[in-house]
Amino acid sequence: MSATAASAIECAVLSGAPSVPVIAGTALGLRAPQGEAQPLSSLLRADPVLVLRVLRASEALEHTNGLSAARRIDAVIDVGGQALIRAAMLDTHHWSSRVGGVPDGFRRYWSHSLLTAETARELSLRCGHSDPDEAYIAGLLLDVALPLLSANPSYLNLLAQGHHESVLAGLESTELGVSHAELAADLLPAGWAGELADALRFHHADAALFHDAPELLRVARAAEELSGGGSGDAMQHAALAHALTGLPMDQLNDAWQTACRRTHSRLDALQLLDPMAPMIAGEPYRPFFEVSLVPSFDPSSDPANGNDPQQSVLLDLARSGLLAQVLEPTADNDVLRAYRLAGALLLDLPMPQMLLPAHGETRFAVLDEAGEPGGVQLDLAHSGLGDIGQQLLRGQPWYCEDAQQAARLPISIQRLLRPARGEACLVLPLLGDGRVEALALHRMPVSALSGLRKRATGLDALTGATARALRMQRVQARNLGELRSSMVEQYAAHSRQLRADLNTPLGLLKHQVKSMRLKMGADSMLESELSVFNDQVIRIDTVLHQFESRPPDITAAAQWTDINQLIEQIMAETDERTFRARSITTELHLDSALPPLHLPLSAMRDIVAALLTVSAEQIGGGGGRIAVSSADGVNWNGVLHAEIRIRDFGRGMDAARVAALFASTAGEGQARPTLAHALAQIRALGGSLSCKSAIGQGTVFQLLLPRQTRRRAPAASPA
Repeated sequence: MSATAASAIECAVLSGAPSVPVIAGTALGLRAPQGEAQPLSSLLRADPVLVLRVLRASEALEHTNGLSAARRIDAVIDVGGQALIRAAMLDTHHWSSRVGGVPDGFRRYWSHSLLTAETARELSLRCGHSDPDEAYIAGLLLDVALPLLSANPSYLNLLAQGHHESVLAGLESTELGVSHAELAADLLPAGWAGELADALRFHHADAALFHDAPELLRVARAAEELSGGGSGDAMQHAALAHALTGLPMDQLNDAWQTACRRTHSRLDALQLLDPMAPMIAGEPYRPFFEVSLVPSFDPSSDPANGNDPQQSVLLDLARSGLLAQVLEPTADNDVLRAYRLAGALLLDLPMPQMLLPAHGETRFAVLDEAGEPGGVQLDLAHSGLGDIGQQLLRGQPWYCEDAQQAARLPISIQRLLRPARGEACLVLPLLGDGRVEALALHRMPVSALSGLRKRATGLDALTGATARALRMQRVQARNLGELRSSMVEQYAAHSRQLRADLNTPLGLLKHQVKSMRLKMGADSMLESELSVFNDQVIRIDTVLHQFESRPPDITAAAQWTDINQLIEQIMAETDERTFRARSITTELHLDSALPPLHLPLSAMRDIVAALLTVSAEQIGGGGGRIAVSSADGVNWNGVLHAEIRIRDFGRGMDAARVAALFASTAGEGQARPTLAHALAQIRALGGSLSCKSAIGQGTVFQLLLPRQTRRRAPAASPA
């Protein structure tokens, strides 16, 4: 985030901005979902701030290059789990429980954002050269900075004048130096956001300047105009949307009516409809937010402040319990990655530089490329640090306010901190059981420190839970090392015993073969049989040598993925986001005998979702059918594999289109992603992917997976 943007929002922490209460209550299990239960990722996609928080947190994950915004949301949920999402909802639940009903300003903001998102999706579906999911997220995030700006007194004065959003957008730069459009784009990570950030940045720009802009930008601009963010009347909005998208008026009207129906349905499910003040679809949007409803970052236990001490204690206990689940060290959960993810989602912390103990309890070193402490070192006992070292050893965070403060420290410390102009550093000690397990160095705009200081309780909960998890991980590693050493010793003893037991029988067999050959001669009719027998004896000896030279590897339990359950989950999510809008029906034919497979869940989710997205694109917007099946024990090259087959009954592809689909880079003008990343993931897993397609006959994807399985335990027979 730039210094100008940080100053404009006075560093209102994203996690402090209110979210839709029903989403928080449903995720925390405090509300029963209305109507048909929706997947968690679908619920999150209805809230602009939650989507922005999750997208920013996705920076903590590996192997996200090339992933769309929608897939990044799924990846964060897969890695962090429901415990992380619930922890992120605690502040919203605390805020909504104090407020009571839904404030009218936030109700209208959420309604306008959902209408813009649904309109962008429908326009994208009909234009056909942009990703509808990406268009939906762009539409949802266009005004995500508005509630953050409302923390600024200067901005509240603007809101109090009752301007329409289009007028307000023109006044923001004069008053604050940045518009809510620029701020929203600035809040997205620059490394991957690309067109998505540009769609936010230019959504109030002059429509006459969009003639050569990518379709996503034109769709977002048109959606903003139709949903009430522009000026003029309905006819002018429609004419502008026609000029931006090139869609005929009948298709524009159909897209608009469909978006209104879907928005009404979602607002009803989210309990955001107000019968006393119904929202007129497309009416000019006037942003305003109730001043008294800005949530407290760090609720005080003082009853004079209007807070219930018991509720604050319960909130802290709930947060600590959920963080313990998020950071629990397992084979599939790296504690430091979980810390980065939780810090970004819960406290909007930028990605840290981690330092682990190097020598003794006061020296720490930056992690090198191998993930080991071997880089620049920091000695907390250094005399030049003064009281800072002791402060960190006691578990208290250290705020380095600016470059001038850092310049007074020893050069070795300055080499580590390296704050830029307008930038501050925060060093968080991860203290557990009297020992600092690690240090986390975060760099951020100076003005961001005030928001973090208000969240001292949340910082303490995160660092304490991470320290306990690191200590547990260290103990597990030590126990595992001792177990491995013990097993190696036992293995060596058993190998020696086995060699001793087999040495005499093998020697006798070899001698017997040699004796029989001498007695019968080289031309004996039994020579071929003796050769086979001798080869098998040699093979036994070879296997025994391999057994002696290969000690066991005792590792933690690996991840097992239920393929059928994964398919059902992804189909439900894709149906909500894509299939229903395109009138696509689905069929599932899952083999109940298929056991869990030894495969990474996140990679499998990426692969299946990518294949379903391509299948949906082959059907287009006129409706169709997709069939998905699984099977166990499919023979490929003499080896049994598990199979996932995805067939669409769409328009089909020629050989050139199939080849382009698997190209490593998208062609010029090609908006949709290829399957190159999915193919690379499948090959890395030891599987294969094939595609058969013909014009007018649809497309079939066959995914074969290595059949390393964990069979379910047989049911106990009745006595």
